[in-house]
Amino acid sequence: MSLFTPEEFEQCRECIADIDMSDADKDELIRVVGNIVASFVDQSFGLHPVQLSLSARANRHFQNGRDDAILGLFQNDESIDPGDGGASNAPNGP
Repeated sequence: MSLFTPEEFEQCRECIADIDMSDADKDELIRVVGNIVASFVDQSFGLHPVQLSLSARANRHFQNGRDDAILGLFQNDESIDPGDGGASNAPNGP
């Protein structure tokens, strides 16, 4: 599947005609840049495959609330109170 129509692809070829590469390399460059741009557009709309995958996974694992979380697997762990010094959000660096 191509991101470009034949006319758009030809316009892109004209834009990079002066670059010293073979025609096959120029065509590959156009495809690579087009895929990068499409990836950024997908990310901005929340449609990137990674975003969709993570969203589906989160929805599947947490649709029934706290009872379905994996917290019950760790019987030896206990809850901590961040206000009691159990956790810190301060950066560790200088």
